[in-house]
Amino acid sequence: MTDPVAARQAAKAAERERLKRARERRENQGSSSVSSFVQRKWRWLGVGDGEAVEAVLAMLTEAVAATGLPEAERAILTQAIGGDPDRDSLLPAVRMGLGLLSPESVLGHLRSLWAGGVRWLNESGLERCRVLCSTAPALELVGKRSHALSGGPAFSLFATACTRGAIPVPNRFLDELLERAPLSVIDDLVDHGGLMPEDAPWTRRDEQEGLYLRARLAPSTVSGEQAECLAWQTYLRRQSFLGDDDLARQEPDDVWDLLYDVVMDGDVTAVDALDAALPRPQQIELRDLKSGALSGQWPPRMTEDRGLWLLMAALWRPQGLVDAGRSPFYALVALNRAYDLVKAGDLEAAAQQARSLTRDSVSNRRVPAELAEEANALAAYVAARQSERLESRTERDRLLDSAEEYASRAAARGGAAAERNLRLLRAWRGTRRNDRGPFGNPFLDIGLDHGAGGWEERCRDIFREREGDARAQSELNMAEERIRDALRGEVGWDVFYQLPLDRSRYVVPSQVPNHLVPPVEALPRRTALTSGGELEAIRARAAVELLDDFRTTAPRLDRHSSPR
Repeated sequence: MTDPVAARQAAKAAERERLKRARERRENQGSSSVSSFVQRKWRWLGVGDGEAVEAVLAMLTEAVAATGLPEAERAILTQAIGGDPDRDSLLPAVRMGLGLLSPESVLGHLRSLWAGGVRWLNESGLERCRVLCSTAPALELVGKRSHALSGGPAFSLFATACTRGAIPVPNRFLDELLERAPLSVIDDLVDHGGLMPEDAPWTRRDEQEGLYLRARLAPSTVSGEQAECLAWQTYLRRQSFLGDDDLARQEPDDVWDLLYDVVMDGDVTAVDALDAALPRPQQIELRDLKSGALSGQWPPRMTEDRGLWLLMAALWRPQGLVDAGRSPFYALVALNRAYDLVKAGDLEAAAQQARSLTRDSVSNRRVPAELAEEANALAAYVAARQSERLESRTERDRLLDSAEEYASRAAARGGAAAERNLRLLRAWRGTRRNDRGPFGNPFLDIGLDHGAGGWEERCRDIFREREGDARAQSELNMAEERIRDALRGEVGWDVFYQLPLDRSRYVVPSQVPNHLVPPVEALPRRTALTSGGELEAIRARAAVELLDDFRTTAPRLDRHSSPR
């Protein structure tokens, strides 16, 4: 963007330099060295006073010395310098002479002519000259008076530069200017929407600048290697997140840190911070996901996204039966709920939830086979445990029949743990009721996974919690003794019915989701504000363009100094 302060200071400096030169001429010459007779001749060419005549003569003197000026035009300029300007032929010769000077000289002379009231340009050229000679061109351009002001490519570039991209470059000049405009001016256009990806400005710049512009306008086309060349950290962090690579923590946390915490780790305490950091579309997705957790109802596009499962499972705490047949996500939640109920000792609810995963119905065809195997093992365990509480032999046999059927289904896939469970169940059932011990797994009885460590400390904690409940403490002592007996035995924990068969089947996957991930954002602007020196160079090139607006004949001044 153009720095308005720097631009205005540069314009003021140029104006001060012009005034200084004019003052020096007056001090050196005292009064004007141009005679009244010569001044009257110049008035017929629209030059009003002695100072204006001196400015014109200074311009003609430099132009007549320009290399490459044809002799005919040189003679016309020399005649004018001598005090006899030709009204019909002078301006075309002046235009040709100025065209051979440097852009900076042309701008300086046009400023002097404008300050002296010399109006040798046509109407549209005068409007552009007024803007070019202004110390605040941006205000002139955005004002109503200059709202429709236009010009060639150089003036269009100047208008864009001094308004910081608020005035776009006309499409007919875009290709030409993209090659030579300062990068900061192109950034101005990008910031104001004056350049679109379809304009492909990167094709007209060198490789490094082209890559930078592509990252600003078409970030999705940039590769990881190119992003590294740009040291584009936001892109690289997004790429690391999507690739599940190591993500260095930022201070403070950025959106990728928060996404990792919430989605990959299931940290619900960071949900609000993530909500504040996400762009609006992803923010809406997160809020839809949070609202769905109130009832466990999400649209299929979310339940099918395995990357969201961990967060949804962390937010949702189902209080009732989960419909396992809705999708694999609901089946996994149902399986974990059934297992948690087993460890909590709620066998009735656990049995109901486990059977919802195992019953043969159309609604349960979406339950993955490995989860159905775990559910069968759970259902068999719960049925056997429930049978221990019944006095009716008929009811016990009914439950044990169903337990053996579930265990057989679980073993049908050939897993070693499931087959061992089936043998344990059959052996336990084949033992006389008065001779067999408890069927339950003592680890599950104290709320731990099968074979988990820390069981002694867990038993002590539960014993203190059940202070005063003799029956509960007695059951706890029995469970602890069974664990110790197994520890002393040869087969170890294999004497107990094993749940889960495979712990990994219960784990909610942690992976990159398809939702909640913000798209690649455009690379932020890296160029500094357009400097005053750069703006003056652009202004000088626009001044050269004004030579096309020179009149063929000069306007003359009447006695009241008004051109006509």
